[in-house]
Amino acid sequence: MTTDTRLLNLTDRVPQPSPHDDIDKVRFYDLGMRRSALMAYKRPSDRILANVRDGMTDLVEVGFNTGLLSLHVAGKLPDLAVSGVEENQNLVDVAEDNLTLAVWANTAGDVEFEMAKLHRLPFPDDSADIVFSFSSLHRWRRPVETLRECARICKPDGVVIIEDMNRHAEEGHITFILQFVKEGGDEFMRSLQAAYTREEAAELLREAGLTDWQAVEEDLGLVISSRPLEPVST
Repeated sequence: MTTDTRLLNLTDRVPQPSPHDDIDKVRFYDLGMRRSALMAYKRPSDRILANVRDGMTDLVEVGFNTGLLSLHVAGKLPDLAVSGVEENQNLVDVAEDNLTLAVWANTAGDVEFEMAKLHRLPFPDDSADIVFSFSSLHRWRRPVETLRECARICKPDGVVIIEDMNRHAEEGHITFILQFVKEGGDEFMRSLQAAYTREEAAELLREAGLTDWQAVEEDLGLVISSRPLEPVST
């Protein structure tokens, strides 16, 4: 497959019908994410840490994939509770394996993973200081309802930060990432085809009644937040 071919068919969004439906493929995906973790998770991690304030107690990740970002953030913030919610059983199973390994390695942090529907988050109103999500929005089954849930559980002085790929990112950013994902290039492109553009994200926010939230393009990514965020370094 040539790079030119890979960059085709990004005009219209193509949802993934059943992503992560094979446990062996999920373990392969997790291994790839571990290998690229320093690059993939640095910016979202830095953005979350930059928004931590004194007195915060609870962080929630919506759609935790295999749990790597929650584990990393919890290790940086051992006095805060990090709860993750995911609705794909294979992702939950691999995340639990990663959590077991972290506990065995005596990694600092208070982390709990739970399987639940993302559009019915199992948390009370105004209970989370930071609600975050990374590389998950494109596979949310009910994105408008899930956005409303993120707003519901976030404290009035908290913040919601949702990061995912931007289907209409500049081709230079896409080809740069393809150099690193290598054998996972096809899966990366399928995920990118399922991702939203900034305009589509703004429409989701409008449908959710969250018209004061932000949707900002950033290199390959799209950052949705409940209030303007300070930029973080790459």
